Amino acid sequence: MLVNEMRLPLWWELPCYLTCILAIIISLYGIFRQLINYRRPVEQRLVVRILLLVPLFSITCGVAINWPNVAQVYFDPLREFYEAFVIYTFFSLLTVLLGGERNIIINLTVDHSPTKHTFSWLGSLDLSDPGDFLSLKRGVLQYVWFKPFYCFMLLICETKKWDTIQLWLLVLYNVSVSWSLYNLAMFWKCLHIELSPFNPWSKFLCVKLIIFASYWQGLIIHTLGVLGVFGADPHLRGYLYQNGILCIEMLAFAMLHQQAFPWIPYSRMEIPSGARMQLIYAIRDCFGGGDLLWDFKHTLLIGNTYYNYRNFDTPKQNILNQRKGIRNTMNKLNQGYRYSSQNENTYWVNYGSIPTNQPNRSVPVMTPEINEEEYDTSLCEVSRQTLHDDPNYPVIWDPEGYRYIINISNLKQDIQNRHPVIV
Repeated sequence: MLVNEMRLPLWWELPCYLTCILAIIISLYGIFRQLINYRRPVEQRLVVRILLLVPLFSITCGVAINWPNVAQVYFDPLREFYEAFVIYTFFSLLTVLLGGERNIIINLTVDHSPTKHTFSWLGSLDLSDPGDFLSLKRGVLQYVWFKPFYCFMLLICETKKWDTIQLWLLVLYNVSVSWSLYNLAMFWKCLHIELSPFNPWSKFLCVKLIIFASYWQGLIIHTLGVLGVFGADPHLRGYLYQNGILCIEMLAFAMLHQQAFPWIPYSRMEIPSGARMQLIYAIRDCFGGGDLLWDFKHTLLIGNTYYNYRNFDTPKQNILNQRKGIRNTMNKLNQGYRYSSQNENTYWVNYGSIPTNQPNRSVPVMTPEINEEEYDTSLCEVSRQTLHDDPNYPVIWDPEGYRYIINISNLKQDIQNRHPVIV
């Protein structure tokens, strides 16, 4: 517990409480509106996870200005991990808005020329290559993996007074967060035309500004403390000042998040024919985590076994002529892609039939005779009695949504044109 001399001034502390409360109220209102208009779960679960960043920051900053010793041990690691998680969630949201990874790789980026990296020695980036897409995705995701390790080691270093190791951890942290944001920027650079209808700049700035405020702002305050600007106990004073500034900034971030991630696109006015998920099931869907486990597994463990040309084979004809760049073409040929009949027919060699250690020859397959079973008419009766809705995710159909269907709106306009109201 801090003594009175180490608390923030009263003129600063009271606005911190007020802005934190207002930021939490605004954010929770936006989250609630998302949940009661839960018509696109794949998108909205990601939006809700991003919107939770402001309430989490507001609560942890409010605790920090009162009990800094408790906050540094129990609350700051949670806040920093969720900050890294939001970067990955934002990348996933952009991917979903563009139709998913498969649509990006086999459709959107096929006709794009490879994008050059800022650093020439990194070569070029071609998102139509599943291997390049995996590398970019891992570049964004590695920050989420590194952050828990960093927080755990930082606590040990502060306890054991290992200043040298702590310095190296800080260097690695800077490299990790910079590389994650760089890959996110490269993703935007490759697909900025396709992303433009979704207003990505406001979303990107909301995510990036919070990271800037939480890290670089803290770094500046820490530097001022080292220079002796804060007087006695500069580390603790700097920590209080940093969280005090963040408390004030959270109100602005809450309002920006409501503009960047609105709930209106998911309302019945925008999706009049779509059902919405019940509130309790919408909450369960947001915090279930099944999609995270699947994505982490395929990105970290399976990797190139899943992200290859065979799993992301494009349906377009003459694909070798459409893809830009010899490296991309050679990678696909090396993985077994072949074409014949003047590029009209394509096929994969040695795929799913003969192992690589066996000669490439046809092997006769013995198929036993299949005895046809009698048709069971009772199954038809069972199917008629079966509900087609998923019992794990029951939905609610909005009977008032028909008012906003385009055909109804056109009919109303036509009636008004034929029978104008006489005043």
